[in-house]
Amino acid sequence: MLVALAMLAGLSAALLDFRGLVPHRLGHALASVQLVPAALGAVAGLTLSVVALLAILALTLALGRVYCSAICPLGIFQDIVSRLARQVGPKKRFLRHAKPLSWLRYGLLGATLLAVLAGWSGVALALLDPYSNYGRIASDLFRPVGVLLNNGLVGVAEWFGWAWLYRVEPHWAGAGALAVPGVALTVVVALSAWRGRLYCNTLCPVGTLLGMIARRAAWRIEIDQEACRKCGACLKACKAQCIDLRTAEIDASRCVGCFNCVPVCTEGGIGLVWKWHRGAAKDPEAAAPEASAPPADEGRRAFISGSALALTAAAGVAGAVVAEAGRRRRGQGRGPQDQGIVFGPVCPPGSKSVERFLDVCTACHLCVSACPTGVLRPATLEYGWAGLTKPQMDFSKSFCNFDCNRCGEVCPEGAILPLALAEKKTTQLGVARFRRYMCIVHEEGTACGACAEHCPTGAVHMVPFRDGLTIPQVEPEQCIGCGACEYACPVRPARAIRVEALPVHGRAIVVKDKPAESPAPVDDFPF
Repeated sequence: MLVALAMLAGLSAALLDFRGLVPHRLGHALASVQLVPAALGAVAGLTLSVVALLAILALTLALGRVYCSAICPLGIFQDIVSRLARQVGPKKRFLRHAKPLSWLRYGLLGATLLAVLAGWSGVALALLDPYSNYGRIASDLFRPVGVLLNNGLVGVAEWFGWAWLYRVEPHWAGAGALAVPGVALTVVVALSAWRGRLYCNTLCPVGTLLGMIARRAAWRIEIDQEACRKCGACLKACKAQCIDLRTAEIDASRCVGCFNCVPVCTEGGIGLVWKWHRGAAKDPEAAAPEASAPPADEGRRAFISGSALALTAAAGVAGAVVAEAGRRRRGQGRGPQDQGIVFGPVCPPGSKSVERFLDVCTACHLCVSACPTGVLRPATLEYGWAGLTKPQMDFSKSFCNFDCNRCGEVCPEGAILPLALAEKKTTQLGVARFRRYMCIVHEEGTACGACAEHCPTGAVHMVPFRDGLTIPQVEPEQCIGCGACEYACPVRPARAIRVEALPVHGRAIVVKDKPAESPAPVDDFPF
């Protein structure tokens, strides 16, 4: 229980953080131990993800679906909703045993794996991964509400003289992007309030995948039929509806390893049982001769079959993603002249290309919460259907800080690879395009140089125009597509300078500062 609450509290703090108080390393570490991000991160070669993936598989093969009960934030959130729902009404209600909807469980798991193999990994995993669903719920729905509550208390804080509380601008996603976490929250809350872990045991492919491994776990919770009095206390404690008292059996594929049923049994009739090898009978004289000696191959077969199932399940996720990511991944380009410039959303630095980003990103929105300038926003249809809710850089709202590489540091799945700050400063996400006919210098004859003033690389600079005015000019090979010029442009509604995305990220040319020229003769000064 304490581990589960700590996991939920830590991840929620990272996703809800709107003041930059939570260390970004904490969010990255906790997100990296989630199954789908760990599998994707392992494909990308992230060491922490490889260790986390192996640990999750080993834990499941040893004790069953403990991951679902103590590590998955959406599962822990469901437990809170379910517990609150059980308290409603004059009489506490409990969940009875329910038949498994195997056709739905395995059908969704199969459809997910087929979608990954067919090239729709980004869409399938983004919509069905439990961690990513919770990330969007927390970041897109809960976080703005927290900002509004914070702003509502600012007046009270000022009255008491508390300077540590200040107003924060809320960042709301578009209606289309909000619909996805909104539907997910509604479904999860409704199913949890109705029947506990029904979402985990019917709709969640991660739960189904781990349930396949849990069937062969080394230790499994079992009922001692001799000690059981059919009192039903275990039924009242079970949140997965996996205990069948009529047959005194527990469905290991649906048991989420919460162990709530073990302490409530007053007869000690429920506990962990080692299943890979059974020893000899307690009374050798009373036991049959063939039963007195343990089967030589039973434990070995159980171990081999369990290990094979674990490796097959891991290969089903990781192998499919490797094949698809390898087929679609492209190297970095050298410049816009080799890649072509397209009008569309700009993806974060470290994602390498728009296509790769859409394939790997599951839209958990940890990067959206961690971005200090708020330039990362959930997309609606800017990328197309395949990019629904995936982060995009919205330069109409903000810009990418030249001295920041936070998004790559927090991404747990390798969709945004970590970049050293020096490398990030030369990564070319897009190229600024200047539309002279829209500039106020051209149209109104008014001096302006906001875009050049805010450009961190010198790609946008001012050149002589007319009547003593200067006008912007863009050097494409120096532009990194950070959006500072677009954000600073005062022209509305459309900006006179706008960053156009590169489908494959390139490398900008760094121009060193020219040495200072010798002062001109005094007579040459115009004043």
